[in-house]
Amino acid sequence: MPRNDHLDSMGMGMGMDMAQYGLVYRGRRITVEYQEDARSGDVRCAVTVGDAVYPEIRGNPFRSAAAAQATGAAFARALIDAELDVDAVEYRGYFIRVSSSEQRDGSWVGSYQFHRNDNPVPFRRASCDDFRGNTPVEAEEHAIGMGRQAMDADIAAGKL
Repeated sequence: MPRNDHLDSMGMGMGMDMAQYGLVYRGRRITVEYQEDARSGDVRCAVTVGDAVYPEIRGNPFRSAAAAQATGAAFARALIDAELDVDAVEYRGYFIRVSSSEQRDGSWVGSYQFHRNDNPVPFRRASCDDFRGNTPVEAEEHAIGMGRQAMDADIAAGKL
């Protein structure tokens, strides 16, 4: 079987069997490569979209190959959607989707939502009312920055 240096660098020992799961989504090739540790039964995976490799998928290590495949494919689909639809950004294994709304005074207020993989239901929503932008782009850029700060704080606090 082929070897994957990305999985080896994540702590999976040399000589373990590696398997692949692949698909094409919206014209982009997705490969989920995974290895099972014979001693612990843990399954680690890395996702490749085109030429880009994402070895740090949320949930690593997984309890089964099926869970690694499903999570890896869902992450890749969400990443492709974010890149092609230009409505979300990937950050630390999660996705931040932003939007903006025009206010009565002509200014714009941004908001953000946190999503896991391709789940359309956000697990957090917030409006950035403290900042009024002159354009929707300005308000959305501020919302992305605030979303990243909130996510960093949640990760540091152990909430995510």
